[in-house]
Amino acid sequence: MTRLAAVIAIAMFGLIAPTMAFAQSDQAPTGTGSTRQLTKTIREPVEAIACDGGTVISGQCACPAGFNLLPVPSGKGGKCLQSNAENCRGGDLTADGTCLCNGRVTMSGETYGLEWVGGKCIPKRCPVDTYLKAGQCVASNDRAFTFTCRTGYIPDAASPGAAATGLHCVPDPTFCPAESRRKNGSCAAPAAIAIDCFEGRCICGPNAEFVNYLCQCTEPYRNVGGSCVAGGPQTASHRPEAKVETEEPESKPAERSPRRKACARGTVRTKAGNCVAARPGYAIPRLGPEVGIPSYYQGARPHRYPNYPIGTHSLYD
Repeated sequence: MTRLAAVIAIAMFGLIAPTMAFAQSDQAPTGTGSTRQLTKTIREPVEAIACDGGTVISGQCACPAGFNLLPVPSGKGGKCLQSNAENCRGGDLTADGTCLCNGRVTMSGETYGLEWVGGKCIPKRCPVDTYLKAGQCVASNDRAFTFTCRTGYIPDAASPGAAATGLHCVPDPTFCPAESRRKNGSCAAPAAIAIDCFEGRCICGPNAEFVNYLCQCTEPYRNVGGSCVAGGPQTASHRPEAKVETEEPESKPAERSPRRKACARGTVRTKAGNCVAARPGYAIPRLGPEVGIPSYYQGARPHRYPNYPIGTHSLYD
């Protein structure tokens, strides 16, 4: 019985020993050798900083020299602008060269928006919420935009646009700028293309630029179906092509005519052929009352009629 109990005890120890060893190996050792600890780093969310036209440095928007930061309404950063720049008088110039005419002026009790024309922000021809059409200010029925088309353009009734793409404007066929008006009063054929307008600015499109009021294709592109495409020497612009100025030949001295012209009054001609001012060569004597002047008839031959008194005769004597 004692031998049987010993065998059972040995068998039970063989089953329990591996389990204890596995449980001990699952515990982390307390020694310093080959120790590896798992750590977790909690990262704070990175806040986006708007910096249009500048560079983000140490969490701040730094603008180039000559530009000032216009803070955004919410959040950090802003937009870099230059006020009253050379090509943006009365407006704000962005770092990429866009002129923003966001201001408004009041004239005769009416409020007018500004538009970029010839490097300056000038008042529009019609007050806010109206646009110029056929020479008259027409009220805008579009409530999706707080602005209207620039002078020379009218809203596109077929495709007015959206807030993301801007107000789509097409050329007014009755608008004639000063540079397109002929001497007889007629207007040259329009070559303007459509534009998209936003608050304070309008986009002219690729291969085109604003020429005063209208957006026209640049050389050598031409207007085909409202788009500026390359095609041939003839361009879409109604402006005459600039003529190449050639150097004028040196003027030769005029040959002297064999027939001399008379000198002007008060001048005489010299032996060299030049006309010079005439001046007397001798002094003119002045005779006073003390100088005796002989009589005209003194010393003359006797008069034919000696008895006839001179100076007292008459036709009826």
